[in-house]
Amino acid sequence: MEEAVSMLLHLTVRNAINHARDYAAYVIACVAAIVVYFCFTSIQTAPIFRHLKMAGESLAFGRMIQVASLIILLFAAFFLAYANLFFIKRRRREIGVLSVIGVTKFQISLLFFFESLIIGVIALIIGLLFGILFSKLFAMLLLRMMGIAVAMPFLISWRAIEQTTFTFGGLFLLTGFLNSTMIYRYQLVTLLQPSAVSRKVRRPNWLTYLWGIIAPVLIISGYYLADQTLVLMPSLERRYGFGIDLVYLLTILLLEIFGTLAFFQAYTQIWLQLERHWKRLYYRGTHLLNVTNLSFRFKKNAKMLWMITILSAVTITAIGSAAMIYTHGQDTLRQNIPVDLVYTQSQKAAVDKILTQYHVQPVSQTMSSFKLVDARFKVNSPLNREGIKMDGAAVVMPLSQYNQVMAQQFKLPATKLKKNTVVTIINLPLTMLKMPRRAGAGLPPKRAGIPLQLKQSGLSDFRIVHIRKLFPNGSDVFFDGNLNVIVANDAEYQQVQATSVDQIYAVQLSAAQQKQKRLMRDLFRLSQKPKQWDYLMTHKKAGQTHYEIKTTDQRLEELSRYSVLLKKPNRDIANANFGFYMYVAIFIGLIFMLATGSIIMLKQLSEAQEEILQYKTLKKIGMSDGEIKRTIYFQILMLFLLPIILGSMHAFFAIRLLGLFLDNPGLQLAYIVCGLFIIIYFVFYLITANIYNRIVNAPLNSDVFY
Repeated sequence: MEEAVSMLLHLTVRNAINHARDYAAYVIACVAAIVVYFCFTSIQTAPIFRHLKMAGESLAFGRMIQVASLIILLFAAFFLAYANLFFIKRRRREIGVLSVIGVTKFQISLLFFFESLIIGVIALIIGLLFGILFSKLFAMLLLRMMGIAVAMPFLISWRAIEQTTFTFGGLFLLTGFLNSTMIYRYQLVTLLQPSAVSRKVRRPNWLTYLWGIIAPVLIISGYYLADQTLVLMPSLERRYGFGIDLVYLLTILLLEIFGTLAFFQAYTQIWLQLERHWKRLYYRGTHLLNVTNLSFRFKKNAKMLWMITILSAVTITAIGSAAMIYTHGQDTLRQNIPVDLVYTQSQKAAVDKILTQYHVQPVSQTMSSFKLVDARFKVNSPLNREGIKMDGAAVVMPLSQYNQVMAQQFKLPATKLKKNTVVTIINLPLTMLKMPRRAGAGLPPKRAGIPLQLKQSGLSDFRIVHIRKLFPNGSDVFFDGNLNVIVANDAEYQQVQATSVDQIYAVQLSAAQQKQKRLMRDLFRLSQKPKQWDYLMTHKKAGQTHYEIKTTDQRLEELSRYSVLLKKPNRDIANANFGFYMYVAIFIGLIFMLATGSIIMLKQLSEAQEEILQYKTLKKIGMSDGEIKRTIYFQILMLFLLPIILGSMHAFFAIRLLGLFLDNPGLQLAYIVCGLFIIIYFVFYLITANIYNRIVNAPLNSDVFY
């Protein structure tokens, strides 16, 4: 009994050593999953991050980390299961040989169980060591992306070690159990029989041609609907209501899903069939072999490639959207609070008291005056054929003050206005507006622009010649952009009568002043809990509507605003939130990219054993190693290239569709992040092609079974 156990252990260790080269890619992928999972768990249990979670509930820190860890765990389970199928397929004949020489099924079962367990333990130990080593780096990267300057100590989280060991240990035990039962699931004849696959591919029939022609029609139709969303969706809303929006977006999604499936099932077959009729190309070099093999591979792997394309599109869309939303958040913060400190007339005394207390001499300070009026105008929009009516409270400011403020806060050049023309600032995405018509090309100056009516007697008619989005001093002080801003020439501004005049102060602080913790703390407290609030009040007198801004220490139901705005605290909070979500999105996207790359890699490597006899025959009839290598690399490239190209196109239109609703923020960061993930995908291709070539080429140089 002891000799049998000793022999079994010796055979297990020797098997693990002999197959170390084959297990290398498997171990590396397992180690990567263990490292990422361990680092996320360490972040979740670290005291410094628990404090950050308690400080800001809106961050949902712990829950998001748990979701990310769960996704990583699901990926690891999926990868282990798929890799398990790969190794089983490659070693079926080895199991049959062991049975023939007298090794019992139970001994073979134990052999593969302990072999899987040894490999799992090795991967777990290496993963934990690298996880402990890189956990601080992961945490520092998260803090860096959140814009938090906190010293991160090197900590060994025993809870993270315990959780990672328990989780992945259970997965490896389950994998070992599945491997150990393989001998009971196959007959001996099946195990000894070489894999034989029929490579005969039928010529496309009329259904294949029909399905193949439909493929580009469906895909292009989805792209067209996504590109024309702001044109088509409003007309559908007017006819069927807002519930049609979900149907519209779902239609785009289904068009791309079924179009992609038809592309791989039928369009690729038609494309390769047409290449067979192109004799000059078909018989050039090894292209005949490439076309034949690709036709078989696309036919066999159509659903897998379809799934990879959809997963790649989802991954790139998620990462690109996260990057675009991050950029949009930064732009929004800059637009809402363009200077270090903004406050209203009602808080001037309180702010001046704090600035005097800390002996603050601002770098610059501006005061802007606004007259509150009742205005009416209508802007054209692709969303509404009848235009968007703006009827209600608005503020008027002089052009000289507007140019001064916009030059200081946004570095914009001065605006020039002709008589009776104005600039209007609206809190709507510019993608949802049509710009006013300009004079010229048959349009007289009197009809250029958009008519503006200020409900006062004695005023000339105004016309809006420019519509802009950037508010002077930010949109928050204008009741979150509910007050439209009208910029008029100084002389015309003096003619405007108003029942209420609003004054806004903007202060630029030095870097040293922003680092004074007590100063910023007192200003932040004032911004969060002022003693008085500003409300937009509406009164009707003699059939006319009048507006005023009322300051009171009572809480009213009317529209209110922040009367003190600080840029630095709001920027820090926004950076922390957006940085955290960007961090999680990148790593979840990385996991999805690893999953999609691993699916193709393991699928192709599991089929490599079936290709050995084919390439051995080609070698015997005179095909060189270099030609075989080029053939393999080209075929694997097609299997990797088409899903990533089609997935990237899907993602491009999806990101562009989202950008329409975010007023087209900068997409540079989104494209950079997506480009990095495509590079990772290309690395998967190189690794797969290299290993595939090594597998099918090895038996060509000898008669030994690989």
